[in-house]
Amino acid sequence: MLDMTPQSRVEAFLFKEARLLDTGDFAAWLELYAPEGVYWMPSQPGQTDPLNVASIIYEDYPILSIRVQRLFEARALVLTPMPSTTHMLSNIEVEEGDDGIVRANCTFLCIQYQSSEQKTFAGRQSFELEPVGDSYRILLKRVDLVNAGGTLPLITIPF
Repeated sequence: MLDMTPQSRVEAFLFKEARLLDTGDFAAWLELYAPEGVYWMPSQPGQTDPLNVASIIYEDYPILSIRVQRLFEARALVLTPMPSTTHMLSNIEVEEGDDGIVRANCTFLCIQYQSSEQKTFAGRQSFELEPVGDSYRILLKRVDLVNAGGTLPLITIPF
């Protein structure tokens, strides 16, 4: 294995997460999360409270597990056909904390295509990552959409 800098290790991890979403390997994507991991998409710009202010998505690991399970159920008509996505990440910044947690921020663009309809989602993603061997586990993934607070289309799969 190549000797990678912390920056390049985090970049590789974030690119892997995006690739798993794009290939629809949601079970492997879920494995990137720590058991106490959280996926959060605030409903308002600058939102600091996920519990007392409504969020678009605020799901801990057990709820994420249910979401992934539902993605594979034949009864999920909203996912027929399954949407395809392409994620693009850029401007990745990495900071190693004194507490051992690695914090990463990046800009993202996600194109989702389903049933002749294309949707575009864009914004910033923030991660709190727990180092595990040569890789990481996600403690927190926060997705801040540029149009948070506005009217959004149905979000059926995570990004």
